[in-house]
Amino acid sequence: MENVFYLISAHSYCIEGIRLSKKSRNRLITGESIGFAASGTTDFEEISAAEPGQWSAMIADFLDQQQWKDHSISFLLPAEDVSFRKITFPFQERKKVEQALPYELEEELMSDLSECTYSAQVFTMPEQNSEALILLIGKERLKQLQQLCLERNLLIRNVDCSAHALYRTMMSRDKNISREGDVFQIYLGGDEAFVNTIRDGRLDQIKIFPNRIPVILQKHLSLAGNSLSAFLNSFVKHEENADFAGEDSERIKSYTKLKQELNWLCSQLTLHLRIKNYVSESQIEIHGIFGPMIKWDGVVFKVRSFPLPESEAFAERSGEDNLTEDSSLSVNVYPKTDGKIPDTLEELMEEAKHREKSDENTSIMERLLTPLMYIRKLEELMEEAKHREKSDGNTSIDEHETKIKSSENPQKDQHSSRQLTSVNPQSSLLSLLERKHWGVLGELRYQAEQYVESHQLSLYHESTPWKRYLRRNRGAAAVAAGLMVIISAGFFWQTSTKIDLLQQQIKEGDLLIQTELRRVLPKTSDSDLKSLLLELKENIEKRKAYIEKSKKFESREYQNLSFLKTVSSLLSEDAPFQVDSLEYGPERFSLSGTIGSYDRLQILKTNLKSIEEFKSGNIVESNRKSPDGIVYRISIDLN
Repeated sequence: MENVFYLISAHSYCIEGIRLSKKSRNRLITGESIGFAASGTTDFEEISAAEPGQWSAMIADFLDQQQWKDHSISFLLPAEDVSFRKITFPFQERKKVEQALPYELEEELMSDLSECTYSAQVFTMPEQNSEALILLIGKERLKQLQQLCLERNLLIRNVDCSAHALYRTMMSRDKNISREGDVFQIYLGGDEAFVNTIRDGRLDQIKIFPNRIPVILQKHLSLAGNSLSAFLNSFVKHEENADFAGEDSERIKSYTKLKQELNWLCSQLTLHLRIKNYVSESQIEIHGIFGPMIKWDGVVFKVRSFPLPESEAFAERSGEDNLTEDSSLSVNVYPKTDGKIPDTLEELMEEAKHREKSDENTSIMERLLTPLMYIRKLEELMEEAKHREKSDGNTSIDEHETKIKSSENPQKDQHSSRQLTSVNPQSSLLSLLERKHWGVLGELRYQAEQYVESHQLSLYHESTPWKRYLRRNRGAAAVAAGLMVIISAGFFWQTSTKIDLLQQQIKEGDLLIQTELRRVLPKTSDSDLKSLLLELKENIEKRKAYIEKSKKFESREYQNLSFLKTVSSLLSEDAPFQVDSLEYGPERFSLSGTIGSYDRLQILKTNLKSIEEFKSGNIVESNRKSPDGIVYRISIDLN
């Protein structure tokens, strides 16, 4: 499957998109959708934004018309749909900031925090402080995006804010921009108007200016069907207080309303800069299709006098003097215009002559800046010619595929003379020659690859497609879940039945054991199985102790008994021999009694000497005669 990505600017009135294809390591623009969405209402005086349901339906129609599905997609939401907050904390631990952030947001927001989804980026500040930047959006709007992408098998890679995307573009593109001081990034496009206040390289505030420009343009383009270059050719030549009839009258009325809105926006921009304490060291960047139509004179913003002096050069290069009508399209997509780019010094001087015809209201800064721009352009052309001479051949690029490179950006010279002025040189209409998009995508087109992937302040992204699959196949998932429940219920029922059978067998076994125990313990009166088992256990322990004692008694050595046995065997059984007393101690052995004759006494004495214990002892004998025989006493000293 082809590696395709979609990037959409999802404004309520101006929905535009870019189709990116990844080939090798580069992403190429292989399709673009440009223009305003059609509106079902003809009352363009209404300036209220479209309802959320209508907004999602317009995006769905846009996706269906472009046949964008089955790939990854990123959304750029208008700044007016996203809330911006900056909260400072008196500590730097990121975990503490994340824990305290919901409580601080509840105090900041008018609505309930549970109805919003937010993303935050934490920066450490000096003096043990930290700063959190927060972007918030309603959960209902995100759910609508998820649902319409789910229906088209689109994986949401990123949902971002257009104002924050424009800030990221400036930080990544302009490496020479000062990271100290204030930068006011002003955007006046066909879709919205806002100001990014950048302080010390960090986004400090996003100020939104709701206006009627998108509604007026939508009404005008639904009748005329103009491309951007055709609209600009006609609008910048419009003179004040001109009187036309018929269709021209309607067109002039819309142009007048646009100028009124621009004048109102200029006053709001001036007021905003005064509130933010603008100083001469601050930098101002102006973007959008209406950026070249206003000027900053160091004190206030003003709308430039029409017709613009460079309008003729713009018409020659764009090649679109006439308006093209196509009211049948709900989204107008226009081919790329072949702009005429000056390649020689003569052409640059011709451009300078057109610039010299500017009216007296043109500021001195613009007069000084114009020749500097063309000198810079000439230097770039000469440098490019040198590179072309060194090249081996021409590189062919398909007319439907444009490689995304920052060096091809037609607005790359906007900051070339920043060292001379704090206002970027987008005061010339010629900076819009290569522009296609009416909205913020015109500023982001050459860095579109950056906005496909999510980042820390992304409002939403899907990392894995399994959630998307489950949502798309809810019926199949429900059936599978039902089957799993049925199988699990059958398994548990079968297990319960087996457990009941086992319990019945256990009861029968208990009765059998009780019967056998009563046979073993006939004298017991207990009927409880546990009591019977305890009693049997006690009897077994007693029997074990008895057997152990018997074994110990059997294994003992009885020396006294052995000695007595030896002494009793000294004489034959038929010999008259009587022992009245016998003493056996550690120091002495004594034996006394009656014996039949002196010979028998000598035999007894001799046999005693033959005993191992008495061999080394001293034997003392005493005897006397009596009527019963010879009374004797034999003593043996054992020491």
